[in-house]
Amino acid sequence: MRRIVTVTLGVGFLFLAALQLIRPTIPSPDQRAEVSAPAAATQVLRESCYSCHSNERKLAWFDEIAPAYWLVRHDVLDARHHVNFSTLGTKDPAVQRATLFEAANMAALGSMPLKSFTSLHPGARVNPTHLIRLKKFLAPWRDIPCQWELEEWV
Repeated sequence: MRRIVTVTLGVGFLFLAALQLIRPTIPSPDQRAEVSAPAAATQVLRESCYSCHSNERKLAWFDEIAPAYWLVRHDVLDARHHVNFSTLGTKDPAVQRATLFEAANMAALGSMPLKSFTSLHPGARVNPTHLIRLKKFLAPWRDIPCQWELEEWV
């Protein structure tokens, strides 16, 4: 019985070692066009969002081990497809602010960062202080009158 367990563990170890050889890359282009935001707002983005939503690869050691690496790679590529803060600066300032507004709302609703990510990376959690920093930057949008307010002025 002991021999069967030893052989099974040995084969399992060799199988996991062989899986490490199958490593599709996570592209990290040097393209940098950061979002135009104050340092307080970009700090929140760097701490909570850049791991998945930027060209900067920040993986923990356990994220590098296959098969977990394959899942992380899929999530990072999917996240970059939705929002990439490393290239957001190439877009119009209004689009940048709208994207940040959406990101802040997703964080406020608890949709981002994903629970599966924050359970393993607790430092990425968005706390109320982080949300206040983002909302202070986005607050000037409140000063833009709505259509019905403009009609009252006419």
